[in-house]
Formats: sequence, C-alpha cells, structure tokens
Amino acid sequence: MRFDLLVQGAPLSTGAPERALRFARAAVAARHQIGRIFFYNEAVTVANRFAADDSCTREHLAQLASETGFELAVCVTAAARRGIVAKESLADGFVIVGLGQLIEAIEDGDRLVSF
Repeated sequence: MRFDLLVQGAPLSTGAPERALRFARAAVAARHQIGRIFFYNEAVTVANRFAADDSCTREHLAQLASETGFELAVCVTAAARRGIVAKESLADGFVIVGLGQLIEAIEDGDRLVSF
C-alpha cells in the first residue's frame, strides 16, 4: 500500500513532523511505500535549515527519504510566508513544490494520512 503524508502542525508546538516520521518508519518497516510527505502551513518550518531542531527530526526525515526514495515536499506559498527560500534556507533533502503535488499524491496514493 502507498501512503502519502500531509503534515500541517508546527514542529515545536505540535510534534506533527516527528509523528509523521514515526509513522513513515513503521510503514516502511511493514513493507508499505511512502510516496511523498507534504509539508504545509506551520509544518514547513521543519524544512528551514536555520530553525531549531533539537530532536533531529529534519535530519531523520531526510535520511529516511534518501534511503527509501520518497519526496519531502514543502509548499511554496507556506514556505515563502515563513521566509524559507529554496537556495538560501531550505534544508538538504527537501524540495519546494506547489499544491498540485498534494493533489497528485491524493490521486495516486492509496491513503493520505494527515498530521
């Protein structure tokens, strides 16, 4: 089964990116596929290389995505509103995309799980 994840909660106040990471690890361990993790609203701050990341969630997400081949997609509009610019502040392993990639994930995946 292919899962796509939508992460909207802020890293520090909600822990949504960390819960998404745990879910993705469990899904991969159960031999499921992760198509894309889409970061939206406050969750885009996890992709800011300059933001605090005491739990190393950003690094662990990038490592898992690299190992398994799924995309760490960051909404361009939400990122721009929070000062995240691709070449300047976007962390390695993350890509800036439009909402079309979220729609694509919904259409192509078997399940969309929201955090």
